[in-house]
Amino acid sequence: KFDFKPISVNDIATYLKGILVSEKMTYEEEGIDLIAQKADGSLRDSLSLLDQVIAYTNETLDVETVRDVLGIIEENVFLDVMKFINEKNHQGLITFINKLLNDGFSISDFISGFNEFIRHCMLCKGGNSGTHNLSEDSMKWLESDCRFNMVDILRMLDLSLRFESNLKYIPHPQISLE
Repeated sequence: KFDFKPISVNDIATYLKGILVSEKMTYEEEGIDLIAQKADGSLRDSLSLLDQVIAYTNETLDVETVRDVLGIIEENVFLDVMKFINEKNHQGLITFINKLLNDGFSISDFISGFNEFIRHCMLCKGGNSGTHNLSEDSMKWLESDCRFNMVDILRMLDLSLRFESNLKYIPHPQISLE
């Protein structure tokens, strides 16, 4: 068994763009970046994901198709979840999550994306401005309306990571998520 170090998102994206150019396919940069991020450092996985997305697209590989095929939830959804938590709006949060799940997103895709979002919030709150990947809206919210400090964010991340690691053993994951 050989363990290889992960390939950078930029290197994977560059390689995928080269393939799409040689195949004469048009693409949106953000869609390729999403595939590269989802591959988590594996070039082989990125090629499989690219194949899946190409199978569902006509001529242009657009970001919406990538999101739909790979089950990637937009960042503003996670920002809305954090806002509900911040406002202590429990009923609104449960309604929002149920709508999201009824729209066809899986709990595992949701919790995985949510953990990544919380991680970026933590990095931003910690002052690592170059290492997070947050939208302008998320940055503004963290700087002005967010009442959470670093310890609160770490606690949320810990709970959410534990939920994700135990997800396959939970008999009623939606109840547990709520």
